[in-house]
Amino acid sequence: TKQVTDEKTCMQFSIRRPKLPSSETHPEESMYRRLDVSAWLGHLNELGQVEEEYKLRKAIFFGGIDVSIRGEVWPFLLRYYSHESTSEEREVLRVQKRKEYAEIQQKRLSMSPEEHRAFWRAVQFTVDKDVVRTDRSNQFFRGEGNPNVESMRRILLNYAVYNPAIGYSQGMSDLVAPILAEVLDESDTFWCFVGLMHNTIFVSSPRDEDMEKQLLYLRELLRLTHQRFYQHLVSLGEDGLQMLFCHRWLLLCFKREFPEAEALRIWEACWAHYQPGDI
Repeated sequence: TKQVTDEKTCMQFSIRRPKLPSSETHPEESMYRRLDVSAWLGHLNELGQVEEEYKLRKAIFFGGIDVSIRGEVWPFLLRYYSHESTSEEREVLRVQKRKEYAEIQQKRLSMSPEEHRAFWRAVQFTVDKDVVRTDRSNQFFRGEGNPNVESMRRILLNYAVYNPAIGYSQGMSDLVAPILAEVLDESDTFWCFVGLMHNTIFVSSPRDEDMEKQLLYLRELLRLTHQRFYQHLVSLGEDGLQMLFCHRWLLLCFKREFPEAEALRIWEACWAHYQPGDI
């Protein structure tokens, strides 16, 4: 029993600094509070348009978004809604996109037996294995026969039909699950996921060369900011510089390295695109 307990402890162990010193934080870090309903409405005009996109992105980057309005704000960050769109235009868009989503699903369901067999081997087999073990500790996906798990499955299968060049790779379920849990609507979540995949090059094509490019950036950051640790990796030779311990960080956008609330806070700060593109 002790061995099993020790193994579980080892698997769940992570090293974290409880608090950063003020010298390592951005000087504007403490100037923004979390974007709540009142602050969000303050960014919209009478037509429902975001008046000053830059200020909104800055507020989200530094303060984050209150959980109660994430489902309303995330579609803007994921490029499903444009900041210039009115409330009325967004409702028209939702109707149009819901129809498009239904057509994509119908295309999948109308495959010939041969097409379905090929699709099952290339996509569905892996999706079916992944969705049943994704975020099951989250109340939104908990329990047997949970319809939200089936919604996630349909989104991923339909995405593979919508974008066959990317199809499905392990890890995508970890990316779409939090979006579905916040946005709730299946069609809206699908199009938010499309925006995420389209606007995040590495996420949308997790190939070896893409991973190596990200690791190159990370190695350079370490060389500039943590020289002692970088020299330690160099001393380990090629194995050290491969930085295998970082692969999951990049593939899942730190989702499994932090508690969910903190991971989603990182996501929306990145989606805000407030800092220059090379940060």
